[in-house]
Amino acid sequence: MNASSRSLKVAVIGGGMFFDDIIGQTFKDFMRGGIAGALNSIGMSHLAPAVADVGIDVVAVGTRSQRSGTAGRIVEWFAQDLPERKIEACYGDAVWRDILAKHEPDVLFVATPDHVHTEPILDAIAAGCDVITEKPLCLTTAEADEIIARATKAERIVAVDMHKRFDPFVRDMMLNAEKKYGAINRVRAVLEEPLEVSTEIFAWAEQSNPFAYVGCHWLDVVHHYLQVKPRAVFATGQKNLLLHWDKHHLEIAQRRGVDPATFKRREPINTWDSVDVAVTYDNGMRGDYNNNWINPAEFEGAVNQEIELYGIYGRGIVDQQDRGFREAVIGDGSRTRNPSFGGRVRHIGGHLELFGYGKASIASGLLAIIRRRVLGETLDDLAETYPTAASQRDVVQVIEAASLVAQRNYEAFEAGRGTPVSARLSDTEIELVEG
Repeated sequence: MNASSRSLKVAVIGGGMFFDDIIGQTFKDFMRGGIAGALNSIGMSHLAPAVADVGIDVVAVGTRSQRSGTAGRIVEWFAQDLPERKIEACYGDAVWRDILAKHEPDVLFVATPDHVHTEPILDAIAAGCDVITEKPLCLTTAEADEIIARATKAERIVAVDMHKRFDPFVRDMMLNAEKKYGAINRVRAVLEEPLEVSTEIFAWAEQSNPFAYVGCHWLDVVHHYLQVKPRAVFATGQKNLLLHWDKHHLEIAQRRGVDPATFKRREPINTWDSVDVAVTYDNGMRGDYNNNWINPAEFEGAVNQEIELYGIYGRGIVDQQDRGFREAVIGDGSRTRNPSFGGRVRHIGGHLELFGYGKASIASGLLAIIRRRVLGETLDDLAETYPTAASQRDVVQVIEAASLVAQRNYEAFEAGRGTPVSARLSDTEIELVEG
């Protein structure tokens, strides 16, 4: 941090699926005007005067393969609107290490694949850097514990981009849930990603699964707002489409009337089509989480997402497709839009600016870092103001347990033994139970 000018140096690793739409555009906005203007979306506008002069400088963008040229493309994209700001494009298998050593950033934003979060986070902490990482924090409880322990010891912030926590529709329902609906007996949550995510966009789909990738959002919402702890997990999953993608992409191509050669991946993809997880919480509440990443491109929305609460006095549901914004466009069909996530406004001056809860989530982590580095507040002061690494431990534990249980049940079902496996969770352990 430059103490005299009160500015933060930020480095970004990974392109991320939403980089141009959300992450990159958010940082363009912050580089132009600081963070103060985004604080009302996270209920922190009272801090705007104290942080209004804090500058945000993206100094480096790193991606793994120089052949893909992703980092260079991103740097050129920044330069279109901010030509005076110098950002270096960096490449390498562990590109963050070179960036940490050369640029000494205050903040490392981790937008790498799900299974490549832990190492750069730990290296950043060791270098004295604060972190904002894409969700999920990591994929195993052991990794989460190590991140939390090292961040605590080093007094560094590790914020997680859990943007559904800041969705105004979801937030309003969850904040008032128990007052309106009474004790919550059950939560039903669905988040389905388009087929292109697992077959075209993510080369690493086999290293994760749809529950880890997007189910973590609803886990975070439920755990954060209802303050419950998971105590038992049952999970099953399906491997019908992607595991046989070498055959099924031909059928899909025929149905769409396109050349199969236009598909980026045509070989089998050994990952789950969908994962269905039932969680029992410490108060007896049941959470049912249904996630896939094979939703057809022809579906009306970018994703299919909804969360429903069942209480003893009432119920509530937030369904993205029922928010009221539908379009019918020649060549694009009938579509639902969600500007609450990543809406855009172009000012009279000509530049584009982002609004929505995608930006709000990043703002919450960045504000915590500014309050720590610039305003001198403690980690304890900030603990409830952003999605902390510690708040994600239970999320990661459920992700890990569900992955283990789903795989064991898949193998048992294939062997004709039904789905006999579940998991018992304690504060420290995942115990698989078969019977």
